[in-house]
Amino acid sequence: MTTLEDAWAWYEAADAASARLAHLAKFWDDLPWGRGDEWVSALERDNVLRAVGGKAMEDGARTVRDELDDLAVLVLFSVFEATVRDQIATRIKPEADDLRDPTLRKAADDVLEAVTHGSFGRLLEPYKPAASGDLVERVNQVRRYRNWVAHGRRPDKLPKENVRPREAYERLAAFLAVFQEPVPVGQPTPPEATA
Repeated sequence: MTTLEDAWAWYEAADAASARLAHLAKFWDDLPWGRGDEWVSALERDNVLRAVGGKAMEDGARTVRDELDDLAVLVLFSVFEATVRDQIATRIKPEADDLRDPTLRKAADDVLEAVTHGSFGRLLEPYKPAASGDLVERVNQVRRYRNWVAHGRRPDKLPKENVRPREAYERLAAFLAVFQEPVPVGQPTPPEATA
């Protein structure tokens, strides 16, 4: 997955597939097993399905569904973060490459390092003026929730905001729409966007 849309499509497919599996599991044990029904006989010969009971299918579907939303927020934000970091670095690198003074080149290298590996929360700060309302804060809520999921969902570290996948997708997509607007020709990138 390389785009936010790819990540969202994965989530929707996984959500729908696990819902269908959970639904099928309700009827699985009531199928006419061993009665010569042609399509059930095909299932009975299938190496993957013949030994699976309805309870095992239901338990597996529930396990997937119980974890899917949190995993989706983690994936959505990870793809979003990689996109933002890559685009900022792409914007900065040509200007950094033009610098000749060794002090400025070192400073530019430090900025590129911060863009690539530094605090993502700090990386979002310069975009607050361009984003409407509290969009950057709402993105930060997704970031904090993703961090909580990624670091083991410890109960003592539960974030104040419980972010669901659709909310995460909508917030991140809204930020990308603002973020990806090109800097008008003839106007330099605002200094705070490269600091």
